[in-house]
Parts: sequence; C-alpha cells; structure tokens
Amino acid sequence: MARSLKLVCCLVGLCCLAYGSPLLGEEPAPEKKTAAPKAIPGKFVRMKRDAKGQPVALETATVRYKPASGEGDLVVDLIGVVHVGDRPYYQKLNQQFEQYDVLLYELVAPQGTRVPKGGKRESGNPLALLQGMMKNVLELESQLERIDYTKKNFLHADLSPDQMAEAIRKRGDNGLTLFLSVAADMMRQQNLQEQKREDARAKEEPELDPLALLLDPDRGVKLKRLMAEQFDEMGGAEGGLGNTLNTILVADRNKAALKVFQTELAKGKKKIGIFYGAAHMPDFEKRLQEEFGLKRVSEEWLTAWDLKPKKKGMADLLQRFLK
Repeated sequence: MARSLKLVCCLVGLCCLAYGSPLLGEEPAPEKKTAAPKAIPGKFVRMKRDAKGQPVALETATVRYKPASGEGDLVVDLIGVVHVGDRPYYQKLNQQFEQYDVLLYELVAPQGTRVPKGGKRESGNPLALLQGMMKNVLELESQLERIDYTKKNFLHADLSPDQMAEAIRKRGDNGLTLFLSVAADMMRQQNLQEQKREDARAKEEPELDPLALLLDPDRGVKLKRLMAEQFDEMGGAEGGLGNTLNTILVADRNKAALKVFQTELAKGKKKIGIFYGAAHMPDFEKRLQEEFGLKRVSEEWLTAWDLKPKKKGMADLLQRFLK
C-alpha cells in the first residue's frame, strides 16, 4: 500500500510540478553566430531541509540569463513554478511579474488565449479536476486562480490542442504507438524506482498507511512532504516522464514558446520572463544557452510549499477532540 501511495504521489506530482497543460510547436530558427558549448541543465526545484535533515520547504527557482558575449542589455528570466502552491508563493510571483517588458506563459489553448481573473476552467477538464483534488487534499492554492493573467505584459506562448495533435501525427504516431511507447517508458521508470527502493531499504523507511494518512489532521503537510521527496527523486531532465511524454509535454511546447520568444526579441524587448512549469526549465535553459548564446548569471529561490508541521493551538486541539 505504501508503495502504491508513493507511485500515485509521483504521478500526481508531475501534474503539479510541470505540465499544467500539454503543448506543441515548431522548431525556432535563431541565427547561429558561433557554436556554443554543450549546456548542462541546472536545477529548478529543490527541497530545503533543516539541521536534522527534515524537509522544511519545497522551493522553485527564478534563473537569470544574459548574453555570454557580455554585449547588450538583454535579460531573460526562467521562472519555474509548481501548479499548486501556498498563497504567499503566488502573491510574490504576481509582484515579480510586474518587472518584465513581456512575460511568456504556458496554456494549451488556441493562440492568443488569455486566462480570466480567477482562472476558472471548464469543470469537465480531467487535469483541472485532478489539480483541484490535490489542491484540497494538500491544502494548497491553484496557480490559475491566484496568478493574474490579465496584466498587459502577459503573452500566451504555447501550443493549441490541434497543434499538439498535428505534431504527434507528423512524427508518425497514433494512439497505439503512443500507448506502447509510454508503457515502455513507464516500465523503465518503474524499474529504476524499484532499484532505488532496494537501495533505500537499508535505511528502514517506515511503512505508510494511506487510509490513516488521509484521516490524519496533519495530512496536508505529510502528503506534501511525501510528494516533495518524490520530486527530489525524479531529478533528471525528463522529470520521470520518459522520452515519449517528455517530447510531447516538454520539448514540443518549449520550441513553440521560444518561437514567440524570438519574435519578442525582434521587437526589441530587453527584459523577458518565461513562466512555465519547473520541469520545462532544464530544456529551456539548454536551448537558451546553445541556440541564443545566453549564460546563467544568477538564481533566486522562492518557497512554494511550506513543509514545516503546523503548531497546534488550543482551538485546534478542541476542534480535534469534538470531532
């Protein structure tokens, strides 16, 4: 049961961490002046721990890039986020977004789509339902509800569902080939996770009772810690997805976003933010460095999830007793 719960948390975590909506696009064609060295993607999500090794926060990074040549005054920020988080997290992001000439954002929707204030989405959307469930269970807020997408500097930079389907078709895939490819990737990921679990058994990790955890008044913090640990384990550039889904959900969408990015560069924009799920960022970083000649110059970390146990006051104890 504990293993099943960890797998569920891992899969749901992918939705929270990275891929709010699936997207696709075409290869951007930046001018290539000189061949850039091969980039090594950095980290955009991390677990912060206390002196005893206990998790106290899940943090996401804003990483700044400037021309590696040192010429010009272009500034590009990659703002990696999770799609459900604490309310102060989104409040700070809203303040941060005011500084950019243009902020490119993700949303699988027709080109030019703008999210209304409050971000209400159709109730039949399975991803919206899943994120809504996790928002309630984890006691977090929804990005679409808390980020103000109506600001003038916000610019939609993603694929539409039709564009996404067309990109899949052009690769020669259909429902069957996608199913088989994804299944194979998942089996590989499962084997890797099993190897990690075998290595970790020596640590005598305590078994979790999923039912008891869901009934626990502190389940929000405990589940957040469990999911944050899964994020840490997923680590690599594919974020635990495997090659097929990584191509569909990350690479194709990033290419589309950078096509919009290139257009904004041509318009003379000097301070540009790219606001996407954190799992997109290693690929974005690699492309900015290798295709646009930018280098990583600084990073700032923001607490997305407070993982510290909440102190219980007398009112909390009384409420628990009355239940």
